[in-house]
Amino acid sequence: MAKYFSTIFLSIGLKPIAVPNRVYTLLKCKYSSNPEQCLSNSDNQNENDLIEIKRQRLLKIAIIGVPNAGKSSIINSIVQRNICPYSCKVHTTRSSVRAVRSVDDTQLVFLDTPGLVDSTEIAKYNLERTFANDSVNSIEEADIIGVIHDVSNRYTRNHLDPKVLRLLHLYPNKDSFLVLNKIDLLKSKSYLLDLARSLTCFKHNNIHIPEPYTMTPEKRRTHESLKIQERMLGRKITQSIGWENFKDVFMVSAIHSLGSSDIEDYLLQKSKPSPWIFPKDVLTDKEDHKLVLHMIESTLYDFLPNEVPYNLKVEMEYYEVSREGNIHIVVLIHCNTPRIEKLVMGKRGSRIRNIAMKSEQHLRNLFLTDVFLKMVVTDKPKYSAQHMADTLSQ
Repeated sequence: MAKYFSTIFLSIGLKPIAVPNRVYTLLKCKYSSNPEQCLSNSDNQNENDLIEIKRQRLLKIAIIGVPNAGKSSIINSIVQRNICPYSCKVHTTRSSVRAVRSVDDTQLVFLDTPGLVDSTEIAKYNLERTFANDSVNSIEEADIIGVIHDVSNRYTRNHLDPKVLRLLHLYPNKDSFLVLNKIDLLKSKSYLLDLARSLTCFKHNNIHIPEPYTMTPEKRRTHESLKIQERMLGRKITQSIGWENFKDVFMVSAIHSLGSSDIEDYLLQKSKPSPWIFPKDVLTDKEDHKLVLHMIESTLYDFLPNEVPYNLKVEMEYYEVSREGNIHIVVLIHCNTPRIEKLVMGKRGSRIRNIAMKSEQHLRNLFLTDVFLKMVVTDKPKYSAQHMADTLSQ
């Protein structure tokens, strides 16, 4: 039996989830109660707008790294809003997200990708099949690669992960920079400097780029040649602990927003003349109701033990924006079994109440408006809103 913690909207399953014609509304720097007007304002360009377009600069940045290195936290720190979901568990980011930072005539578009994984992790955490290709697709689109490295993990901080090195070797002509994250957990400045030198193969800025690792187009077309390429890459990677082609190294603490402004200044200088991809006040390409679901999922990761949250399905059941700009949301938390349902609920519903309160707080900070969130936990099969409407009408 589904649990409801407050008055349930009578129209659940009958109202549209998203307000029509609203793709980039939440994504604005300041949430608006009149989304249609926002869109029309974005589309109306006069001659001054055309002049501005000619002055515009753009840089697309692919952010890569292993799970929980702090990729989303660093992007959020630069964008100054929690656009990319994050939690203490791995694989919070389940798909690529674009976060946008516009400063004067320059736009930075961050391509946040899921952590680099292998087939074993994809099966273990019930991950989407796109996990394997999201990072590659982002790098191919990007102008520059940012590698996030966690220096707080004593077992892995002395070398770059082989999956990261593989991507850097596959795209040696792409500019890249290294970000050493979580430096607040290491007190020794000299150790951090030595670590930075080691991870850049003891080379610094303006380094020479060696001949790219390439093969002829004819050989690339054959499966056997791809195997040879991977073996050669494997030998290179096993003999490496770092990447010598990093242009710059940054030491940051994303959780404390230390060093993020240095990265932003660096990227602004690297931008190139180009029309912007998004309007000035847009913060991401994600639709608002999808961003809400991602934020709730990341909260579930923080509150639930082990691998339980990876097997839950979060569904948007009701979504509406009032005339005052307040947001009313109802979500369904689908559990596989009654036992999982009880675990999500907690004693007398205490756990799901805490999850709802925390999610509501995150969403208010994200939207900069009042958010009223209701959560429904059930072990019943997942039905679409249309199916529920058809059932009620019978």
